[in-house]
Order: sequence, then C-alpha cells, then structure tokens
Amino acid sequence: MSERWHSILTPSQRAGAIAMVMLHHDDPESVGIRRAAPGRLVLSDLLGIDEGVVLGIDDHTRMLMPHGGIAIVRAISERLSDLGIPLNTQPDPLRIYPEAQSEIEAWCLHALSIAPSPMAVDVLLKHSQRWSVSGIETIQQADAIDAIGPGALDRLLHPPSVVAVGRANVGKSSLINALVGQQVALVADVAGTTRDHVGVPVDLGGLVVRWIDTPGVDERIGDSDELAIAQSVLAQADLVVHCIDAINDPGVLDARLHDSIEPGIPVVRVGTRTDLGDHACRVDVRVQLGEHGAGIPGLVSMLRDQLVPETVLDDPRPWCFWGSLRSEP
Repeated sequence: MSERWHSILTPSQRAGAIAMVMLHHDDPESVGIRRAAPGRLVLSDLLGIDEGVVLGIDDHTRMLMPHGGIAIVRAISERLSDLGIPLNTQPDPLRIYPEAQSEIEAWCLHALSIAPSPMAVDVLLKHSQRWSVSGIETIQQADAIDAIGPGALDRLLHPPSVVAVGRANVGKSSLINALVGQQVALVADVAGTTRDHVGVPVDLGGLVVRWIDTPGVDERIGDSDELAIAQSVLAQADLVVHCIDAINDPGVLDARLHDSIEPGIPVVRVGTRTDLGDHACRVDVRVQLGEHGAGIPGLVSMLRDQLVPETVLDDPRPWCFWGSLRSEP
C-alpha cells in the first residue's frame, strides 16, 4: 500500500453524528488539510466539502472528523482519491490502534469502529476476551485453535440482504416504513407503486440489514424490467420475506421468483394487513401495518434469529472476527 492513503473508520453505510477518516500523506497540508500538532484538535475546512475537526496523529497522519452523513463521507473519500490518496479498505489495525495489547485486540478495535450493528459491540468484546483469556494474541496462533470461522456472526459486520417479495399492493412498502419508523418507501393503494427496488438499512433488534423492497410481481406479469429487478436481487438475498395479503392472495410465490432464490436461503411468510381479515394460506407471522404495528416486534425477532441464530451466539468457541475484514491472500 502506498504511503498515501485514507481509511474510513466508522460505518460507511450508516449515518452518524461524526465520521472518522484517517489520512496518511507525506505532506497533508499540500492537499488542503490544516496542520494539527500530534494530540491537538483544530477546526478546519475539509476539502471544501464540510467543516469539521482535524486531529493530529503524527507528522504524516491526520484524523478527519466531518459530519457523519453518508453523502458527506463518500464525497470526502472521492475527493481524497482524486487527489491521489487512495482508499485503503484493509488498513493495518496495529498501525491504527497502537494502544492495542495484541494483534487480535487491534482487530477487535477496528471491527468495533466499523460495525454497523449495535449488537456487534457486546459480541466482539466477549470474543476478544475469550482470545485474551486463552493466551492467544496473534492471528497465526489463532489459526491452530478450534474456533468459529466465516458464517452467521460475520453478518454483524457486513449487513446481510433481506429481500421483500410478493404481489403488487400487498403492503411491502408499508412494512418497510413500519420497520424503520418513518416513510422511506412510496405507499399508495395502487398496484405497482414501487417501480424499482428500494434498499435501506433497517435495524432488526440490533442487527442492521440491507432491506430491499422489490416491485410487485405475479403470474399476470410477463417478462419485464420489474421482474428482472426482482430476480436480480433475490439471487443475492440472505433472507427472503414473502409478503402475503389478507385479501385474495393464495400465498404462492411466482415460479420465476422462486427459482431465483438460492437453495438453503430461508423464506419467511409474512401475513400483512391483518386488520382486513384472515389469510387464506399458511403464514409464519401476521402483522398489522399502520400506526398500531401489531406483530412487528415478533417479526423483527424472527428475522434476526434467522440471520444470526441464538445457537451461533451461544457457541462457546472464540470467533475469528477478523476473517471477513482481512484482504484476500
């Protein structure tokens, strides 16, 4: 990696009050970053994009702290890249966190800084402690231990994709709005209101997922852009939510969509708009959309447990949480 680089050290896909972007450059002032002595904070313009705080780390390293909006962080990162300071997505945690007592502790600090899911905090700290108690300090030592490898726990660090499917006008957009607590998808009592897929971060009881709301598709629709969109996102889903209306919905997923789901991917059948009557088919959970939101807490728990099961959380072995964060060999 060049000695000119920057790294985003806060979750890049979630907005926050303050973001942290580490910049390493042989002459930071030459690219418009105000001088800050090591250990000192200065208020500064940040590349004409935002005003924020700059922390001096050493003569060549600064921590930029802009407002934490996703668009602001992305613009700063792109501007730095344009200036010949590439994004380093795999920084050396020991270099960023010299206070760490071991290599594994440094990886834990790095994972904590970028993890988008609140429930990741306690899990990471618990497993870091397990490694410490066992006397394992380096990744090389950990490779010889029976440990939790790549799997469900990695979803605490990388938001899994949850794809909502179903016929048009069954409440998919209303469901995502109910989960988020505000309107993020267009809602109308007209079939086909959602013409594209809507992706938004959703916190499912501490687990942040990328929720994708697809256009309504059923057997009456021929090959179309809407169908191609739904098939594309379903092929990458970690979990599928099949929304089934209480009115005239047999609960049969269109075969073209069903065939797009990878084998082994769980499908949760959600009965929507329960205030309008009983469902004509089996559903896993029933929810009432709108201001009451009956059934939403149960749905949240069900989806979270499908993605990160309690059996995985209760596994007594230590977790190699750095596995999905390291660069490929």
